Amino acid sequence: MAYGIEALVSVEVGLESYRTEVYSMETNSLGLRANVDLLEEEREAAHQRNMKYLLQATHHYDSNIKKRSFGVRDLVLRELAASMPTKQGKLQPNWEGPYKVTEVVRPGTYKLEILSGEAIKNTWHASRLRKFYQ
Repeated sequence: MAYGIEALVSVEVGLESYRTEVYSMETNSLGLRANVDLLEEEREAAHQRNMKYLLQATHHYDSNIKKRSFGVRDLVLRELAASMPTKQGKLQPNWEGPYKVTEVVRPGTYKLEILSGEAIKNTWHASRLRKFYQ
């Protein structure tokens, strides 16, 4: 296909067919210009479809995510695989703690301290923490 029009096979050029009888250079050039004028609209429609698809995919993905948020002075457990990946084993506990949240760096990111008051140097994402209930 070339610009939305099928190309003629070399055998069709010598034979009489409906396409060769009806062909007119003026109508063909007008049709091609109209297609070029509509090209921007087609691109915009394709862009809109793509954005709608991405929004639906984002919504579907986000529907399976558990939103976690903690406040200052909340007690949390920290995932052992994130803090000490080499000490992880089959019979090891999955969570360690409890720790106290000292600062909310930004939504979903927290600074922690041990209950004795010693600060932990790294920040921790909410996906690696879970609420500790006493």
